[in-house]
Amino acid sequence: MQRHWLVITVTIAIVVCSATLVQAKTNSMGISEKQTITFTAPTVVGGTLLPAGDYSVTHQMQGAEHIMIFKEIGGAKTEAKAKCSLVPLNGKAEKTEQRYSENAKNERVLQEMTFRGDTQKHVLVQ
Repeated sequence: MQRHWLVITVTIAIVVCSATLVQAKTNSMGISEKQTITFTAPTVVGGTLLPAGDYSVTHQMQGAEHIMIFKEIGGAKTEAKAKCSLVPLNGKAEKTEQRYSENAKNERVLQEMTFRGDTQKHVLVQ
């Protein structure tokens, strides 16, 4: 009888963990909740000049606005927030890509990002 309950408990734990991992990977908007990005040069994000380095990227909804938060991994803990529009893709993105422009100060400015596996791309609102 105890063995039967142990099997049931372990099965429930596996199902709950699996469901949590699947949900954490991609949300209902078709984007992953958390990503990482490496800037190989200083980059302007949402009006903030970030130094080259590795950043975690998380998402936050403020009413109907989608906000991306870039936090430096290690280092000085630099942070930037940028408003973003989600644009549907034809399917899941096959690779992670970024597009940049250059501002009047000759600084690299992040324009849009696509993360592998997402079904929407992020277009930053300047």
